Amino acid sequence: MSELHNFKVEPGDPDPRGWTVVGPDNQRLGIVRDLLVDTSAMKVRQLIVDLDGTGVGAGSGSRAVLLDVDAIDVRGDARQVLARNIAGSREYGDYDAAAISGRDTSSGTTERTLTRAEEEVTVGKREVSKGEARVSKHVETEHVSTPVTRRHEELIVERRPVHEGARADASISSDEITIPLMEEEVVVEKRPVVKEELVVGKRVVEERDTVDTEVRREEFDINSPTTSERGGRGRGDR
Repeated sequence: MSELHNFKVEPGDPDPRGWTVVGPDNQRLGIVRDLLVDTSAMKVRQLIVDLDGTGVGAGSGSRAVLLDVDAIDVRGDARQVLARNIAGSREYGDYDAAAISGRDTSSGTTERTLTRAEEEVTVGKREVSKGEARVSKHVETEHVSTPVTRRHEELIVERRPVHEGARADASISSDEITIPLMEEEVVVEKRPVVKEELVVGKRVVEERDTVDTEVRREEFDINSPTTSERGGRGRGDR
């Protein structure tokens, strides 16, 4: 990592360079010299460890070994790296160091690597409250008119002449006849009657939306009087 100027440890993540490496018995084994980075995945894959003694690691006399990050535990408070199994580690000299630094190839040219990254859009979904629907009822009053027929009794008075020679009562006096008269009275009765029911539910409706956003990507800027580009993607000479 020290030779890759466009790479650095993420803020908040431990940087074990310079930390002490200990074994399962907490015995000191060496010091972390550098980090070996997978530039394509942008992840640290191995630690370069300078051993304190010889005969530890891949072979006798080795001074630096590679430790896989999956085989270590980081102790941030103590600034230590616990190597769970250093016996199977490979010597740093066996590794192709061109992945992280310049090298002289058989053609006599010096190669260095520069990665290009770009943002990818990942669209997710989450449920949020859209509100709530309320269904209730209230009472309304309206005036209605209903025709109805009712009966009543009326007094009929008819005067008729009597037969000649009809005899009157022995005395003349006052008399009275009482005739009751009846009529129908309208009686209004009301009772609730179910006329309709309302069924309330909900359903899921799918609709298609388009998400518009901006993504960034890196492009190579090549500025050289003599450039020979082999494959890859870039903007060419500028």
